[in-house]
Amino acid sequence: MNFLNPLLLAGLAAAALPVIIHLINRRRAVRRRFPALDFLIRSQRRLARSLKIRQWLLLALRIAALVLIPLAMARPFLMSDAGSAEAERLPAGVVFVVDDSSSMSYGDGAVWDAAVDEIQARMDELRPWDKAALVYASKAPAQASAVDDDSLNTLTDDIGELRSALDDHRPTPRATDLTGALRTAAEILADADLPQKRIILVTDRQKSGLNTDALPEGGFGAAIEVLDVRPKTVAPNLAVTGATYSQRSSGKRPEFGVVGELHNYGDVDVKGVQVQLEIDGTIVGSGLIDIPARKTVTKEFVHRFDGRNGLHRAAVRIAAGSDEHSVDNAYFLPIHLQEKIRVLLVNGDPRSVAYQDELYYFERALNPSRSSKSAILTEQVGVDGLAAQEKLDGYDVIALANVEKLPRLVVARIQAFVGAGGGLLMIAGNNVKADTWNSNFGDLLPKPIRSVKLLARRDEPDAPLRVVRFGATDATHPVFKVFELPGGESLQRVPVYSYLLLEPSAAADSRILASYSDGGPALIERRIGEGRSVLLTTTVDRDWTDFPIRVPFLVVMRRLVHYLGRRSAGGTQSTHLIGQRVEFADIDAGDRAQLEVRDPEGRRILLTPTSAEAGAPLGFVPLEAGAYSVVSVPEAGGEPQPLPSLAFAVNPEAIESDLTALSGDELSVLLTGAPAGDSAGLAQRPTRRVGLWSMLLFLVTLILLGETILGTRRSVLMRLGRLLIGRSASPQA
Repeated sequence: MNFLNPLLLAGLAAAALPVIIHLINRRRAVRRRFPALDFLIRSQRRLARSLKIRQWLLLALRIAALVLIPLAMARPFLMSDAGSAEAERLPAGVVFVVDDSSSMSYGDGAVWDAAVDEIQARMDELRPWDKAALVYASKAPAQASAVDDDSLNTLTDDIGELRSALDDHRPTPRATDLTGALRTAAEILADADLPQKRIILVTDRQKSGLNTDALPEGGFGAAIEVLDVRPKTVAPNLAVTGATYSQRSSGKRPEFGVVGELHNYGDVDVKGVQVQLEIDGTIVGSGLIDIPARKTVTKEFVHRFDGRNGLHRAAVRIAAGSDEHSVDNAYFLPIHLQEKIRVLLVNGDPRSVAYQDELYYFERALNPSRSSKSAILTEQVGVDGLAAQEKLDGYDVIALANVEKLPRLVVARIQAFVGAGGGLLMIAGNNVKADTWNSNFGDLLPKPIRSVKLLARRDEPDAPLRVVRFGATDATHPVFKVFELPGGESLQRVPVYSYLLLEPSAAADSRILASYSDGGPALIERRIGEGRSVLLTTTVDRDWTDFPIRVPFLVVMRRLVHYLGRRSAGGTQSTHLIGQRVEFADIDAGDRAQLEVRDPEGRRILLTPTSAEAGAPLGFVPLEAGAYSVVSVPEAGGEPQPLPSLAFAVNPEAIESDLTALSGDELSVLLTGAPAGDSAGLAQRPTRRVGLWSMLLFLVTLILLGETILGTRRSVLMRLGRLLIGRSASPQA
């Protein structure tokens, strides 16, 4: 209970006055025995008891009256929520902002069911004159979609329509955008001409769902009621956040390595997680791994394809039942068999004699002859030919062999090519000068070059004693993993007469793949954006080494090109995020042909030139995770033609897998800008003040009436009663 005038409560002290008066009047009479009155006293004892009770009642009524009068003057009140006060309040506009993102499917949909129950309960409290709207908080797709019903984003008094829409809706695999949804709710209420406005936010308080940088400084213009549907306990969430693959060998049974990335978003280590590799719906590999808290680990699978060529659909999965949030337990990617890897060879030292040419051995290792069925296609140009290439998108790997320098514009094109997922192989030679390469190529180099180290010349008698040989290799890398098998030691017998010395910079994104016997780096890799740059510190001709005429040369060069050219086998170019527009840039929107995309459930999405904007390529926005295929549909009604090169996979955003929650105080600060613990602007329930002083004054009136009746003599009451009875009986006479 609260009071509007609490100072008037001092009047409660008046309640002591009747008690004081009663004690003063309570005098002890002097006892004098008088025989004539004994009989009268004994006859009046019963009457005395009743008089005593009446006196106590009078005392109680007078005290109550004096207590209730100052209480009423202090104007006490109670705060009432919905219920009895609901029928009296003014019309309200209510916008339900509902988090329907991937995290709301936690616990096999239990969180979403709890959210629906809470929303239905709030809808039951709405009165016929109220209006409501429904705004979903999952991140909006990159283009408008038919599944997003804009009619729900308008205030309506048809609550039944909102109920039906909510019953038919399920959590989407998209990420959360609470900030954007709250802004939409504020815009809806800003246009409403209603005396009361409020936003009801239904959320699991996922931290990643609130973009703090986009929050308005003045709040959202309405009180926000938060309905927290987060479970009391949330188990550590595991997710497959990525997967890549590389072709290790070609032939009738090509070998592919598939590496999955798994992250533990919880604060507890998880051991013995079963991870599976699925190819075309069949599990072909499985293994157990431990995932420390808040860490990412990788699991590698090696699979040999046997049978049909072309497109295969792969997925790295966490076994069912590993955690309570299964939406992110799989990562999908397409694998293309026998797709050609396109390599652009840049010759920095061309020769008229074939076997003395810089690329003589290297080109034949990649593509031995015209009749060869190698998956690697090569094209050789000089420095001028490379400068004439305006676009490098048609290639998967660029090899710079003994190139002295390149124009700045060409270097910028190569850097963009690598950043977009291409592979770059930089090969040493006599034209390489440390200062020139460091300034010309810059960040494309895995490490800066110091100088050329000359160990011996080939024709010197003691050359075999002074040269170095290939030494340690990274056995975990796809290029050198095969050298751990029997016979792999042949690489350590290759002599090297000269090689590039590198600066010992601590580049975090550099990785030494192979070293010489004296510890110098032989092959070093650096990740640049989505692609990789690899530097070979010796030559691919016989100027500095005998490597080109040794057996391991063919194996290393082919596996290295396969590794760098992983973009030709899909890679990041064939995987997209849910809600991200997928465009088919190679298909002109003005062509007569139509494209038909088939989603993981087999539903068909027809893309026509008329569905694309002028000058824009054909495309659409996928809303489900899984493997997608594309076919070409002739306008004349011919047979659809599969386009396996356009097949792609769609995966959820990794940010939605982090179920870390905001506390109530943090949410209050972010939504209202108030200090922690201050709930200003953050309404828990709509409340109404109910005054009690009128009831107290009515009770005072009743008490005074009762006191008057009790204080009147009995004879007077009896006389008054007979008078009233007589008057009521006289008309009948």
